[in-house]
Amino acid sequence: MTVDNKLEVTYEEFINMQFCIGEIVACEEVKKSRKLLCFQVQTGDGIKQIVSGVKDYYTPEEVIGKKVMVLTNLKPATMAGLVSEGMILSAEDKNGNLAFMIPEKEVEVGAEVC
Repeated sequence: MTVDNKLEVTYEEFINMQFCIGEIVACEEVKKSRKLLCFQVQTGDGIKQIVSGVKDYYTPEEVIGKKVMVLTNLKPATMAGLVSEGMILSAEDKNGNLAFMIPEKEVEVGAEVC
């Protein structure tokens, strides 16, 4: 069954996803891409490299130090020759604009999102 053209997942599938609060410690533009940024995100267990197509919405300079919600156990994927080891969660409005999902209150890096 689908919901808004997405497959439904079972509770068992969902609980296997690991979400936490990460802090962006470095970011740079991906030279071979018009849309990609390459992030280094501290997740509490170490630093994960995450490649994301958000260049139209953020500059590398403005994201350093931001705390964001991260899916940390996503199977690694290669994008523009770089390995991406997770996903930074974003919300998309009806016009296609993206915004990072950020914690409402101050929380420590590595805190589990549940």
